[in-house]
Amino acid sequence: MTTTDGMKAGGYYDHHSEYQQRVAATGSELIQDAVSRTPALPPGSSFVIADYGCSTGKSSAAAMRTAVDATRATEPTREIAAIHNDVPTNDWNTLFANLADDPDGYSHAPGPPVVPLASAVSFFDAAAPAGTVNLGMSFSAAHWLRTQPDVRVPGFYFSETSGAARTSLAEQADADWTRFLEMRARDLAHGARLVVQMVGTTTPPPPAEPQVTARALLQAMAEVAAAMADDGLLDPGAVERYLLPVYARTTEEAQRPLSATGSDVAAAFEVELIRTDPVANPYLDAWSADHDDAGYARAYAAFVRGFTESSLREHLFTPGARDGSADDLLDQYFDRLETRFAADPEADAFEDWTLTVVVARR
Repeated sequence: MTTTDGMKAGGYYDHHSEYQQRVAATGSELIQDAVSRTPALPPGSSFVIADYGCSTGKSSAAAMRTAVDATRATEPTREIAAIHNDVPTNDWNTLFANLADDPDGYSHAPGPPVVPLASAVSFFDAAAPAGTVNLGMSFSAAHWLRTQPDVRVPGFYFSETSGAARTSLAEQADADWTRFLEMRARDLAHGARLVVQMVGTTTPPPPAEPQVTARALLQAMAEVAAAMADDGLLDPGAVERYLLPVYARTTEEAQRPLSATGSDVAAAFEVELIRTDPVANPYLDAWSADHDDAGYARAYAAFVRGFTESSLREHLFTPGARDGSADDLLDQYFDRLETRFAADPEADAFEDWTLTVVVARR
């Protein structure tokens, strides 16, 4: 069972992905550096860029343009192909409309036209012809798990588990990350770089507690769902079983398959960078400037809906609806979440520690 059909379609995710765009912007210098380190290509060949987990393209559009511009800075006439990869149920119509309409997008870059291509498969599978990708990128996507976990989790999130449940989730996340890297080892040409940014967890020295991306948000989401169960709208068992299928890795967890003795992944890649960095919350920044509680709550709730709705519908509201349709209950759920955000803007703020991984294909 897949964990998500993709981000909310029809341009909704694009209009409410300021956070994802801010994360992707932090990788601009890494992309330029990755392009500069790519081995020289033979005459007549194309430079191939792949965006893994592209959604509708808005959050990574600037990154793709950065890669195109960096390539053309040294090779103005080099042909470039841009592979946009996501699940078959992704909103592909919006993606290609965005590519055509964005005045700052790569379709308007100087030089020969960049050829846009769609790869409508999971990034846990091969997503390009073997050995053809010269630059791989992935932004705010590789933290999604491949299949819906079958564990009971208080608080909707992996970070609230302990014991056997936590071990199970960690093992699943490790296997999924390993699989993602195995498929990129297949896709990438020798000397190519892979730049991945995903939600992360810090591991400060004791007695400081780990900082887990989105932990406060997921606790708030769980409490709102529990209140709907108390009101007879949702099955309490469905609320208890629901888990957002996202895992915020530590740098050590990201490193593990890349350094494991005898690992095919370790043999395929040289690690150039693994680190976590805080990324400021654009919604909270705006609220700090204008103190518009209602505006903040609308923007924040829309951001959350953009990336969680598919998972919530499939794994909570469809099996758990008791009074009303899944879509009606989703509307009520996000109305309640918005009301909660407006009541105390700082209480449930989204905190992000982005995990960045850069590797080179041997």
